[in-house]
Amino acid sequence: MQLMKRIPFILEEKKYEIRILYGNNTINVVAFCNNYPANVFRHQIKLSKSVNSEKLLNTDILKEIVDITKNDIIKKRWEKLAAILK
Repeated sequence: MQLMKRIPFILEEKKYEIRILYGNNTINVVAFCNNYPANVFRHQIKLSKSVNSEKLLNTDILKEIVDITKNDIIKKRWEKLAAILK
């Protein structure tokens, strides 16, 4: 996958990074902490081959998906899911 953009943020003294990755006609938006995925969530956009993925980088819809990914961390969604799965 090709890294298209990094969006750093800090929460509770931990450094996170939202990465926007592209490969195989799919944009993946994933949260990382210490260079590892921060949780199990991946947000994807499947594109047709004719779409230029670079055009989506500065759009409101991609910003919303980045916000959702960031909120996965802020709202501790992985921890809540892990507690249910125990």
